[in-house]
Amino acid sequence: MSRGRLPESLLAGAASAVVAWPLTTLFTPNTWVRPTIVVILVVVLTGVLARMVTTSWALVGLSQLAGIVLVSGWIYGRGHLWYGLPSIDTVLAFNRLLVDARLTVQNYAAPAPTDRGIILGIGLAIGVTAVLVDHLAVMRRSPAMAGLPLLTAFLISASNSGDSLNPMFFVAAGGIWLLMLGRQGISSLRRWSTTLPMSTTGRRSSEDNDGVYGYAAVGRTLAVAGLVIAVALPVLIPHLPTRYLIDGLGRSSDATGFSDGQVGLKSTLDLTRSLKSPSKAPVLSYTTNAPILTPLRVGVLENYANDQWRPDDADVRYTRRPEIQLPQELDDSVPRETYRISVDESRIEAPQIAAPTPLVSGDLDGVAWGLDRRTSVASVNRTASSYSFNYLALNPTPATLDQPVQRATGALLPPELQVDPASEPLVRDLVDTVVPKGASRIEAARAIQSYLRSGGGFTYSLNLPTTVNNRFGQSEAPDAISLFLRTKVGYCVQFATAMVMMARESGIPARMAIGFLPGTADRGTYTVRASDAHAWPELYFEGVGWLRFEPTPSGTQNTVAPPYSLAPTTPDTTDTSSTGTATSSASSSTRRDGANDPGAQNPTTTSGTQNDSTSFLGGRAGTVLLWVLLALVLGLLGSLAVPLAARARLRRRLKDAPDESTRVEIEWQAMVERLGDLGVIPPRGSTPRQAGRFYQREAYLEGEESQALRRVVDGVERSRYAPPGTTVTDVRPDTQHVVKAVSGVRRRKDRLRAVWWPSDGLLEWRERRERVAGMARAPWERWQERRAERR
Repeated sequence: MSRGRLPESLLAGAASAVVAWPLTTLFTPNTWVRPTIVVILVVVLTGVLARMVTTSWALVGLSQLAGIVLVSGWIYGRGHLWYGLPSIDTVLAFNRLLVDARLTVQNYAAPAPTDRGIILGIGLAIGVTAVLVDHLAVMRRSPAMAGLPLLTAFLISASNSGDSLNPMFFVAAGGIWLLMLGRQGISSLRRWSTTLPMSTTGRRSSEDNDGVYGYAAVGRTLAVAGLVIAVALPVLIPHLPTRYLIDGLGRSSDATGFSDGQVGLKSTLDLTRSLKSPSKAPVLSYTTNAPILTPLRVGVLENYANDQWRPDDADVRYTRRPEIQLPQELDDSVPRETYRISVDESRIEAPQIAAPTPLVSGDLDGVAWGLDRRTSVASVNRTASSYSFNYLALNPTPATLDQPVQRATGALLPPELQVDPASEPLVRDLVDTVVPKGASRIEAARAIQSYLRSGGGFTYSLNLPTTVNNRFGQSEAPDAISLFLRTKVGYCVQFATAMVMMARESGIPARMAIGFLPGTADRGTYTVRASDAHAWPELYFEGVGWLRFEPTPSGTQNTVAPPYSLAPTTPDTTDTSSTGTATSSASSSTRRDGANDPGAQNPTTTSGTQNDSTSFLGGRAGTVLLWVLLALVLGLLGSLAVPLAARARLRRRLKDAPDESTRVEIEWQAMVERLGDLGVIPPRGSTPRQAGRFYQREAYLEGEESQALRRVVDGVERSRYAPPGTTVTDVRPDTQHVVKAVSGVRRRKDRLRAVWWPSDGLLEWRERRERVAGMARAPWERWQERRAERR
């Protein structure tokens, strides 16, 4: 097995498996783990067997890749093999699975669902990583270089997680990599020749403190210290913005606190995870002349299946100046007002764009855009950071909305009337209870909204329950809609989905809209953040079109229901929640208090997020400035470490000198070192007089500088060769004069190196490090000695 190098191969395989461990935070459930471990084992065993046959790294690598292809076909390509071997059909099947994996990554934030494509993609990626690690660590005997592919695989998880990774992920990966380094280092050291005696067992004697055991002890100490520092250091330094390696999974900015990258809302909504990020990262800012603010819509979803909303293919014709037509269903008699919104610093990535609805016209500064012909959702062909839209604010009359409803029946219903089969019985019973018999379309919609928003005992929470007790007290996990309606705990996605299904059950066409709440105002400019992501239902009314409703109660998000969605009430009969909402909406629609005026002095909050820029250098700006100043201070102190160490070393040596002659010798050696730092190095073995002539010639010393150098040389010769009792003069002023003169004729980079990187300072730090290592090694050595004595 020596040619196969089994221990090294197993370590390389373990390292590849451990760096894949953090992927458990990106995908759920962890059904990809076992197949991936099998792929890694195949790479390890194939490499061991191939190395026993050949020493060619190319043949070993090809055999490992062939092993990955075969095992992947057997694990992931069942039904697409030709007599157990991969074929063209296998390649096509793998291509479809990998396309599905790419769509999953792009449409979901972590943790994304683990489908067959994800399992295949992870297995292939980690398998190729295992081949690279095995090649570098085993074939090339360079485990240090193997750290590069391991680091890349690890960073895919670290840079795409919304939250900080558990330190154990790093400790495990770093620990195995250090084991690889240590084993290779010890193997190399054992091949060195030595004059120390060997024991009868073939090992060096226990007194070999500078051999393998001493080397291993120091290595273990430094490894443990390095891991501890690497885990503890992030607590003390600022966390810089993450740059994601995979588009989609890393859209959350929770771990950074701020982000300069683009963001986007997932066009596929999972009722158990979507739109609940608490990130305060800014998405866009805007100004508007509208007295009542509305959410900014990004997308519309109609198809719901298996606890997920999925989008339809968009039908958009992109042009720079599209002809915008109002929805055909909008009757001319519906009251409306036209307002304008101007957006700056938008970070929403194409094709998404945030805008009110319905749109009348737009100016996107040369970016081609258009409206989906079926949903009227705006989209762009490339990211638009600044744009403006004119849009309509509809205020339909009660008579316009007072339309009859009839529950739709039949097998082929349009998507906007299809109710989720899994939850339909519960939804039907609930609608029969909540919606009065004979209610009109608007009355039914208002009843459903009121039930979810205030009358049904629902609670807004980002932490969703996973099970519910049935009437027998047994825990069960029903479909997502039934779970929400029974536990009555959820956030905007659950509330909006429930209203869509209840409206459809009532015979009202309904769909899901996603976008952002209006944001936070500061002197007329509104800032929308990632935490303002929101979902709401849109219900269809003939002659009006799709109208927004707001079933989500005010939780961490301050949601305001549109005025037309609230039932006409008197102060004596209005419930608390509805009164607050109605009062807020009415007051917003009747008064213009300067909230949208750029000259307004008092900031107005229109959503749940708090403004963090209310004071000079406050909030984020103050934090960034504080970290910058701290970095400058630490950088300044770090740059002084080596020069101060050199000065401290000279002072200590002079203080410990027993007599004047020794002090002169120390000053001479210090001058030689400083001139050497400047690049003026006399020939090896030169006497003081020969070195003096060299310095005078190389540095072109004349006049006072030449005389100072002569006095230094005379002082050194007198201290070395004069009879005892001879008076020795202090040469320190002259050495400083000589160093200054030589420095004046050297290049700037030589002068900077001599000042900030003196060799005496480096030597001082090296000795300090050795002392610390010796102190750390001492307990281990004492333990080794005691164990040897007991033997």
